[in-house]
Amino acid sequence: MISVQVCLLVVIALVNADVCEVSKTTSCRCETQGTIIDEFVAFTAIATNGNALTNDPIKYDNIVTNAGKAYSSTSGIFRAPANGVYSISFSLMGHNTNTIWARLYHNGKEIVRLYTKGETRHEVTSQTVYLKLVKGDEVWVQGTSGKKLWAVEPYNQFSGSLIRSGDFTS
Repeated sequence: MISVQVCLLVVIALVNADVCEVSKTTSCRCETQGTIIDEFVAFTAIATNGNALTNDPIKYDNIVTNAGKAYSSTSGIFRAPANGVYSISFSLMGHNTNTIWARLYHNGKEIVRLYTKGETRHEVTSQTVYLKLVKGDEVWVQGTSGKKLWAVEPYNQFSGSLIRSGDFTS
């Protein structure tokens, strides 16, 4: 039901669009002369595995939302399905006294990092960035090798959404 409401808002905003379609997979695409002008993309996933981290993307395995099916819980990677500006956020909580660095990567380049030093308690930290992505770009979170997340509760999340589709120069 939510996807239909979102698409209706998009359709109303895009009166000049030639074709707008809503699918049962919670996606919305509007086209004008064959060019995609809006697509609904949003995901949130939670890491439920507290095993030691590796030098690979963190696999947020509990998918809460995956509209547009652009996030893979198998790889831990979000692949942009359309050009545009995306909001990307992630949070983490280290296990007890673990000091953890987590980094957000865009196509292999570090964009931002988080740091948490639990000492005698658990600490939560989070970060949100806005990225200009091109269709096929990859975004993921990678943690400190050998450290553990506190995964008993849903503190470790990775989320993203398409704010506006299009090609932007700056």
